[in-house]
Amino acid sequence: QEWQEAADSRAELLRYLKEQVPQIFCLKKESSPQEEEELMQSRLLHPLECFLFGEDPQEGLEKLKQGSASSQLCGRVFKEGETVYSCDCAIDPTCVLCMNCFQDSVHKSHRYKMHASSGGGFCDCGDVEAWKIGPCCSKHDPGAATAMVTDECALEPELYERAEKLFRVLLRYITDFLVWEENFELPAELQPRTKDNAYYCVLYNDEHHSYDHVIYTLQRSVNCDQAEAQTHTALIDKEQGRRAVKRGTFRSCQQAKDLIRANSEHISLQPLRVEILPAAVMAHQTFTLRLGSWFQKIIGYSGFRQAFCQVALEPNADRDQPCLISRLMLHDARMYKARKIVHELIFCSMLMETEFKRLFAIEFTKHYKQLQKDFINDDHERSISITALSVQIFTVPTL
Repeated sequence: QEWQEAADSRAELLRYLKEQVPQIFCLKKESSPQEEEELMQSRLLHPLECFLFGEDPQEGLEKLKQGSASSQLCGRVFKEGETVYSCDCAIDPTCVLCMNCFQDSVHKSHRYKMHASSGGGFCDCGDVEAWKIGPCCSKHDPGAATAMVTDECALEPELYERAEKLFRVLLRYITDFLVWEENFELPAELQPRTKDNAYYCVLYNDEHHSYDHVIYTLQRSVNCDQAEAQTHTALIDKEQGRRAVKRGTFRSCQQAKDLIRANSEHISLQPLRVEILPAAVMAHQTFTLRLGSWFQKIIGYSGFRQAFCQVALEPNADRDQPCLISRLMLHDARMYKARKIVHELIFCSMLMETEFKRLFAIEFTKHYKQLQKDFINDDHERSISITALSVQIFTVPTL
């Protein structure tokens, strides 16, 4: 209610995040994942949902479920190693089905192939441009298969307006923290009241150094034993592509950074990528990734999806700056594994709505040359690069 009535609801929302986020994430004592999850739900996501719906979120969601027809498109985003199916009926080899849609489709009795997904693609069930016949399984067949048209927005005007307002603040917040550079200052609205001299020394994944190299480097740089170094190394690779290997004052983190770079450069000609981040920034970045997952759930509803696309693609007030989704794309190569969240958001939103898919394709093409250059300079595989989205765009006849 307070945020709704505030003259500047953006400032109010950010002020609330400034107070709450650092209290939940990246505190000195590591809270259990379950405790962290519960605090995030009750103190962050629940208030945001109350603002969005203007009532109890459960009641708001129930109304939405009753009022919205199920989507004709499946759009399931594949995990790495998941079984996917292609058929001779596909327009080209990039058109595939997830297991559930395949089992409920006519293609089950055709000449089909199955293979393991490298992750990142999505199910083309329901897309009439992807199949010569049988574009929909029984679950996604709307009766008369119409091309995936952006529906009239089913949200009440006040709800749509609140969604746009909230998404604009949150998507900019996500973008600012995902494109964060080491020397950036926190924006005024998020500056802590008291200056905290707590920092993290953060180590990033790369493809130049082996596990053993990283373990060796950590043992010599941050005063940890082999077991601890192995844990850090495994989590850097498995989690988000980075990990805090030390917490302390700026000076102690700077010493650790210098040692990590020197020791890793000694083994391989290239030093490991390591940054020093204020604890508050680390906390906001941690919440940013959780917000990405929250958005994926919320934009499962067509009206919210359209509001999200509208905000992500709207031109920046500063003419020299690209729109929010382009800022994220242009930073893709620097974005550790958090880029996966961004790619999944694109799949769940812009690629599910015809008109926004067209507008996104224009943005993607506008920056294509730069994205390819960044990919060539990046040391990670194509499957986790934004450039892999080209098959979702340049193979579509109407685009």
